Formats: sequence, C-alpha cells, structure tokens
Amino acid sequence: MQAGYNVTFLSGSSITVSLVTTQLDRYDVVIWRTDSFVLGENTYWYLGEQNNQTNFEGAIGIGMVAVSNGMVAVSQGFFTNTFGPNSLAHMKLAILISSMSITIAQTLIAAGVTTTIDFYQNLDAPASLFDWVTQSLVGYMATGSTVSAAIYKTVYNYEYAGSLDDSYLPPISYLGNGNLLLG
Repeated sequence: MQAGYNVTFLSGSSITVSLVTTQLDRYDVVIWRTDSFVLGENTYWYLGEQNNQTNFEGAIGIGMVAVSNGMVAVSQGFFTNTFGPNSLAHMKLAILISSMSITIAQTLIAAGVTTTIDFYQNLDAPASLFDWVTQSLVGYMATGSTVSAAIYKTVYNYEYAGSLDDSYLPPISYLGNGNLLLG
C-alpha cells in the first residue's frame, strides 16, 4: 500500500488451483509465502486449498499436483504446464518466499513476469525471519529502492545491522529486471 497499490490479502484455503491458474495475471505484485516438501523427485509448494482429490487425479498421476496434510500442493511442472509465454505479462513483481522458489521464478519469468525475488536454497529458519525479510524488501521498494538495491540492503542489514541470528543469511536473489521500481 505504501507504494500506491491496492492490496488483496489471501490466506489459507483462499489460495486455490483455480485462483493460481486464472487470476494471477490480474495482479501487478504477488507475494507468495508458503512451505514446501519433496516427494520422490519433485518439490511441491503448498497452495492452501483443501484436498478435493477428485479435481486433481490426472495431475496427481503425473507429478504436477500432490496432496499432503490435507492441502493441495503444486510442483514446478504445474507452473510450466500452466503458464505459457506472456501469460503473466501484466505482473511486474513476484516475491516467492519459500524453499527453492528459484525454480518457480524461472518459469514465471518465462511466462512474462518482469521480475521475481526468490530463495535459491532450502530454507530452515523460523517463519518470523521470512516475515522480516519480506517486510524489509517491500519497505525498501516502497520508498524508492530498486529490486536489486532492496535485496542488497536487506541482506546487509540482516548480516551487519540487525539483531537477528547472523549465522543464517537469507539466500535471496532476483531474476529479471533488477532495476524495477514499484513506486
């Protein structure tokens, strides 16, 4: 909101396969914070939609959708098969707060998203850390920093100026236009 955007906050079961496949390109900025898990050779990211396996049987069989803990989760293959070239060309920025979200970021960039901020490693830290990272990134961007400058300032402040656990350095990076400004 500080950068002049209207904000829609969705949580839990509001994040559905239908929303992801039909509504993402309506947003300029998407921040997605979720957990992931590995099943076989695939990494899956939780959406929040409750299990209704009858809707996903074909996708489950080919490794694009999984159900764990009663919730639907999607793989990188789901994103690749769902979003073709320029299908997300309206979206300026996707901030993907989850383990190995760089794999999703690559697909979103290929689908036309201008810039992504992602995590390029597995994450093993408390949720409060990711909240701090997200607030820091958005705060810097809302006050005029580019994506690349916001990442640099966030990592620098985490490592040198904050009171957070400095044994962990957030593995954040960006793909696409690092000079993107939100304001």
